Amino acid sequence: MTDLASRHAAMIGKMRSLIGENAHLGLIHEAVALAQTLLHDTLGDRHPLMTTLKSFVEKPDFSKGQGTCRTIITLYEQGALISPRLQIAKELEEDVIDVAERQWREADKEQDAAAKQLRLAVAAFLCGAALEDALRRLCDKHGQPYDAGNTSLAKLQAALYSPSNGVEIISKSENAQIAAWGQTRNNADHGKFSLVTGAEVHAMIDGGRSLIERHLP
Repeated sequence: MTDLASRHAAMIGKMRSLIGENAHLGLIHEAVALAQTLLHDTLGDRHPLMTTLKSFVEKPDFSKGQGTCRTIITLYEQGALISPRLQIAKELEEDVIDVAERQWREADKEQDAAAKQLRLAVAAFLCGAALEDALRRLCDKHGQPYDAGNTSLAKLQAALYSPSNGVEIISKSENAQIAAWGQTRNNADHGKFSLVTGAEVHAMIDGGRSLIERHLP
């Protein structure tokens, strides 16, 4: 069991104890807070049950809070706290990054300079596409609006990191990383293959995987 899975299992166990026979409104409040965290980690803030939990916080009702927590525990037991759509999206992103890594490795073996740069550019393009999809998912998870007609890495990172607007879904260092990856991808997209280096592409592949695992497990 992964660390995240262990944490979720512990949260479910705590929720069970809080809503049991000796439950009172204060304990239900604690269970609801855990339920909100669990939903945020799994199905995202836009799930209908999150609205029910938020309504409890605004106007506490023992039966509503207890019932909603029981529903979430049931979903967990049935293995339903995983969005099939998001799980498929993650698997596709991982597959695309795997293809990008193979291109990067093949580039290292190329004797022809032009062929080498073309493989690196393809790797950067593919990895950038996977990262763009992941950042859209991250925006959706947090209910963060973005322009669906312009989902470049730069636009998406601006939606996820804007301290002046109180938005810091990603960290300052992650924001800087994404900016660097975006430049590498732009060089590949615009045919500036000579500017795409193996080190940049490798950093993009490894860093992208880590970013996805941290925020979208």
